Amino acid sequence: MPLSSFQSAVTDVSADPPSCRGLPHAAVTALWRGRIVDAVKLVRVEQNIGSKEAEDQVHAYLRTQPTLRSHILKAQVDAREGLLRWLIFLFVGAAGLAYLLT
Repeated sequence: MPLSSFQSAVTDVSADPPSCRGLPHAAVTALWRGRIVDAVKLVRVEQNIGSKEAEDQVHAYLRTQPTLRSHILKAQVDAREGLLRWLIFLFVGAAGLAYLLT
């Protein structure tokens, strides 16, 4: 295989890593932490745009990043399960306390 075929493939690659294209680095970091609202705020402040435009940019970025999107969905599911466990614990505790007091 000639060297020129490899050369064209190397020049097509952008200097920015795929995780940083389109959004500020701080916003991408916030997304990896599962903080979508914070990412929208960061985009809004850094690019001096409205809330709707910033939200659209963040969601458009998420559509192009399936790994990040699945990471966020997993974090949201884990948070819901944790909340459900706490609610069950509080309900059982309240029922036990009510039983003891009557």
